[in-house]
Amino acid sequence: MYWPFFRSKQEELLAIRELASNSNSLISNIVVPIIKPHSSSSRVERQLDKILCTGLRLSLILNTDEGSPIPPQNTVMQMEANLSSANPNKVFPALEVRAGVTSSEVANFISRYQGRTLLFVHRAHNLPASIFTTQSTIHVFDINHCSHNLISQLQGHKVILRDGFQKQAVNGSYPASSHYLSDLYSYSQQGFNGFGDFASIGDVKATKGGGAASHVALHLTEAVQNQNVECRHFVSSINSTNNSIDQLYYNAVAKLVQHTGNPRHTFFKTQGVDDYCANINHY
Repeated sequence: MYWPFFRSKQEELLAIRELASNSNSLISNIVVPIIKPHSSSSRVERQLDKILCTGLRLSLILNTDEGSPIPPQNTVMQMEANLSSANPNKVFPALEVRAGVTSSEVANFISRYQGRTLLFVHRAHNLPASIFTTQSTIHVFDINHCSHNLISQLQGHKVILRDGFQKQAVNGSYPASSHYLSDLYSYSQQGFNGFGDFASIGDVKATKGGGAASHVALHLTEAVQNQNVECRHFVSSINSTNNSIDQLYYNAVAKLVQHTGNPRHTFFKTQGVDDYCANINHY
C-alpha cells in the first residue's frame, strides 16, 4: 500500500480529491494519504470531508507542530471526531512521535482511541518499543531518523517513509533530472507492508509568504531502467523581470509537454500530465 505524506496545503488537498474523484475504486484500497494539518479551520475540514466522500481513506495527525499559529491539539481532535462521525471507518487517528513527545502522550492517545485502527509516524525519538503495544496499529517509519532496532521490535503493519526528493535552495538550481529515492519496488523485500513518501516536493514544512519567484520549476517522477526512479525538472528559462509568473509557468510547462509528448507517450498517460497538456493547449 502507498501512504503519501501531505500537509493541509490547499493545492495538495485539491490534488488528492481530484485524483480520487477521477480514479476507479482500486485507488481507495491501495492509497491512504497521511495528512499533517497546519490549520484546523472549517476550510481544511471541508476539504478533508470532500476527499473522504470520494471513497478514499486518510490518516490525520492530531499533534501537529506546524502552522502560524500551530492549531491546538484539541481543535484537531475535534476535527477528526467530526470527520469520523460523517465518514465512519475512513479516518485513522495518528500521532507523530518526534523529539519531545512523551510516553504519557502515547499512552493517552492509545487510551482515547481504543478500538480504532491507530497510526504512529515515528520520527527521531528515543521512546521504547514496549509503550506502543496495541492491536490494529500501523507504524510509519521515517527511515532516515528511526533505528533499525525500533523497527524490528515493533509489531503491526509497517510502512517505510522516505524523503527521496533532492531539493534545491532555489528553483533555478534544479538540473534537468536527479535520482529519486523510492521504495516502490523494494519495500516488501525490506520487510515492510507498504511505503510512503513526500511526493515530488520533499519533506517541507508548511509556510506562509515568500518573495517573487525568479524561476518556475515543475517536477515529474519517471520510472526508468532497473527499477530506478528519476525526477525530471522543468525550469523556466525566460527573464522574470520582463515576464509575469504566468509566462514563467507556461515556459516551464512547454518544456514538460515536450518531454511527455502531446499526445502523451504511453508511460505519461496520467491525469496530472493530462492537465499540463490541457494548459499548454489553451495557452
